[in-house]
Order: sequence, then structure tokens, then C-alpha cells
Amino acid sequence: MRPPRRNPGRVARRPAVWAVALLALVGCKPNKRYDLIEAELRTRDRELAETRLALEQARTLNRAYEQSRGPQVPGGPVPVPTGAPAGCPVRSITLGRGTGGVDDDGAAGDESLMVVIVPADEDKSAVKVPASASVVAWQVDLNGIKTPIGSWEIPADRLRPTWRSGLLATGYFVPLQWQTYPTADRVRVAVRLTTTDGRAFEADRDVTVRPVVPAMPTAAPPAGPRQPLLPGAPPAGVPAELPPGTEELPPPTGMPTGRGARLLPPVRQ
Repeated sequence: MRPPRRNPGRVARRPAVWAVALLALVGCKPNKRYDLIEAELRTRDRELAETRLALEQARTLNRAYEQSRGPQVPGGPVPVPTGAPAGCPVRSITLGRGTGGVDDDGAAGDESLMVVIVPADEDKSAVKVPASASVVAWQVDLNGIKTPIGSWEIPADRLRPTWRSGLLATGYFVPLQWQTYPTADRVRVAVRLTTTDGRAFEADRDVTVRPVVPAMPTAAPPAGPRQPLLPGAPPAGVPAELPPGTEELPPPTGMPTGRGARLLPPVRQ
């Protein structure tokens, strides 16, 4: 019995069919490994761009600080490299939480004013910049009339160490003593922040304070010698002026005035 004959053409076509099927399978099914690598590269490119931007902002801030310090080398201030971006990354300022009256001694009323200045960049994030500040305060009565009660100028060297990063607010925490104590509980505070490159940003806000209650003046004791209760010359044996340490008492009600109106030490015979 002869073995079955195989078709050589059919056998030769089988590898080609499998190769086509494999290529079709690879072409239809995406390679997840390559997609992950591309996504990782895009993430790294974005992080690199953000790092370069932060580095450039730090260099600009450093140059601004060096200029604010004045001349450091003979011949003038520190030169700024050509092509450096001018200014600082500040777009606006706000008066943050914590702006208002401060009670230092625990007594009734606020003895000082705290102003929280928050410079912000284009993303509304607080950013520390070299600058000076001007603060003006008015008290507002019930009729809405504003009366100026203080004006302060804070130079850059005094403003710089007041920067604080807190949970509720981050910015310059500037304590100010009242120039005139407010008599109303509503105070309008306005701030102008001027950066070293000459740009100015302004913000204002109404805050509630507790007016300081003035202490009642005490009556001063009468000056001069103590005067006797009864007019005229004293009786015989009674000194004209009371000796030190003698207590005067008013005459009892219903009793005639006389020697019994004074509590005097016994007269020596």
C-alpha cells in the first residue's frame, strides 16, 4: 500500500500563511510597552520644562536681591546679564487671613494692627519677592465716613524678614503700632507693594477691630496743708494745724460742732 502523497505546493504555502497571520496580529494589537515608554518620556519633558522655568525665576529673584543691596564691587552695582527677563513673577497681591487687630496685653481692645501681604504669581501661588510696602488705614464710622488713623512705610530690608509660610496664609506678616487708636470697630486697610523693578501692586480690605477703651482719670489729692473742718480759731490747747498722721472725721449727725468734731491725740498738761 502506497503512502498518501503530499501536495508540495500546499506544504510550501503554510509558512507564508502563518507569517501573514502573525503580521496581521501584530499590526492589529498595539504594543503597550512602547506606549508606556512614550508616556514616560512626555512626563519627563514636562518636568524638565517646569524645572527650567523655576530655575530662571530663582535666578531673576537672586539678581533682584543683589541689585537691592546696592553696589558690591567698585564702580557700581552688580551688572545684570543681557537678555535676562526683567521684573519678578508677581501678577497681583492680596491681603491674606490674619489681617486685623492684635491684642497684646489681654486687656480690652486691640493695641496694634497686623497686615498680611500675599504676592501671587500667574497661578495664584504665593511668591516671595524683594519689594517695599506702603500701608494706610482709615476708620469707618456708622455713616460710612472714613477718617485716616495711620500711614506706614516699610522698606525692603524690614519687609524681607517678615515672610512666613503658614497653614492658613503665606506672605509678609507686618506688625504695625497704631498711630491713632481707632474709635470704631471697622477699619479700611490699603497696601501698595512696589517691587525693585518699579512695578506697583495695590490691594485693600475692610477688617474688624476692637477699639481700645481709654482709662478713666483718677482724681488727684488736694495740694497744700490740710484745712480744719471748723472755721475760726481753734479752742485753747488745740494746735492750729493738725500734726502728721492725725485723722479727721466729720462731726456726728445731730451733735453740735466743737472740739468733738476732731479726733486728736490727748493734749499734754
